[in-house]
Amino acid sequence: MSNFESFESCLKEIENRYVNTEKVRKKLANYNEPIQISFLDTNRSVMIYVNMDQGIEVKDNASDETATVKIEFTSEKILLDLFNKELGAVKAYSSGKIKVIEGNIRNLMKLKSLMF
Repeated sequence: MSNFESFESCLKEIENRYVNTEKVRKKLANYNEPIQISFLDTNRSVMIYVNMDQGIEVKDNASDETATVKIEFTSEKILLDLFNKELGAVKAYSSGKIKVIEGNIRNLMKLKSLMF
């Protein structure tokens, strides 16, 4: 199991999971909504563009007010904890560490294999 030590390594892993895991690509084969992830502790935003089964683009320090899915993390450390399996996605959501600001919880569950 990899140990993720930086925020940037988590972002790279999101791309790697999409590119190298057919199960993830199949799950997202019909998904094409832009995802904005914001981190309250650093005011940092990341955009994830999934183009169904055609590709993915992750843009750090980017935001898009028209994004149909907006997810808010209380801190960047939460993302690291999720990737390092120190925290589960459902527990993070139910404890308020992750909030779906726009879109619905089903979107977050669909993205779970990509992000968590």
